[in-house]
Amino acid sequence: MNTQTNQQARAYLADAKVFDTTCAAPQVLEHIASKWVILIIYALSQGTKRYSQLQQQIKGVSPKMLIQNLRKLEACGLVQRVVHPVVPPQVDYSLTPLGETLVDPLAAICEWAINHVHELNSD
Repeated sequence: MNTQTNQQARAYLADAKVFDTTCAAPQVLEHIASKWVILIIYALSQGTKRYSQLQQQIKGVSPKMLIQNLRKLEACGLVQRVVHPVVPPQVDYSLTPLGETLVDPLAAICEWAINHVHELNSD
C-alpha cells in the first residue's frame, strides 16, 4: 500500500463508526476478529470442508472452540452448514457469498502476519 492509500484508509476509519460502541460495527468485529475465525474462514476459502478436515488443517484448535466458532459463523451468515441425510451423518461447511467477501481482507492480514512474525515481540 502506498502512502496516499494509507492516508485515505486512515481518514476513512477515523470517520467510520467503528469506534462508536453503540453502533453495529464493533459488534461485527466481534464476529470476525479472532484467530480461530480468521483461520476457519481462510481454510474454507479453499473450498467446502468437513469438520474433521478443518480440525486437521487448523492445528491447535480444540474441538469445542472449532464447533463454537463454526456455529457463530453460521448464525451470523458467514458459513453455510449442510447436513447430508446419510448414516453416519455427513456435514459440510462452506463460505456463504457474504463469507466470501471476507477472504481478501483476511488474506491480507494473514500475509502481513507471515511477513512480520519475526519482527514482533512475543512473551
